[in-house]
Amino acid sequence: MRRNLILILVLVSVVAVLSGCAGTSPAARDAFSYACAAGGDCGVFMTLTNSSSQGDTLVAAQTTVAARAELHTVAMDMQGGMKMQHIENIPVPASSSVELKPGSLHVMLFGLSKELKTGDTFPLTLRYEKGGEKTVQVQVRTKN
Repeated sequence: MRRNLILILVLVSVVAVLSGCAGTSPAARDAFSYACAAGGDCGVFMTLTNSSSQGDTLVAAQTTVAARAELHTVAMDMQGGMKMQHIENIPVPASSSVELKPGSLHVMLFGLSKELKTGDTFPLTLRYEKGGEKTVQVQVRTKN
């Protein structure tokens, strides 16, 4: 009897530890892009919020409305101008938020397969290093 109780306690402990390791993807809120022409390129912006006690990293994005999606930032070039630059990932620290916004971090869509019109929505799948994949709906807005 005592042996069974010890075995049950060990199994419960292992399950508790493993469930804590699984983690969750950071939440994406207010995902939007601007209206863009078919065949063109377009940025996607949002806020990534990680409420867990472990940091995670956005490593990729994909969507059915573009030939490819890349993670980008905007950096100063050698002439002092601003230039879009591909980056490998976007860290999302534990218990914090990262804003993807125009002129800064964003997801860049290349080769749009259709026109993105104001009021449309489309799916964007975000892939995290630890949290796996999560699909968000992106709202198309008119640029102010």
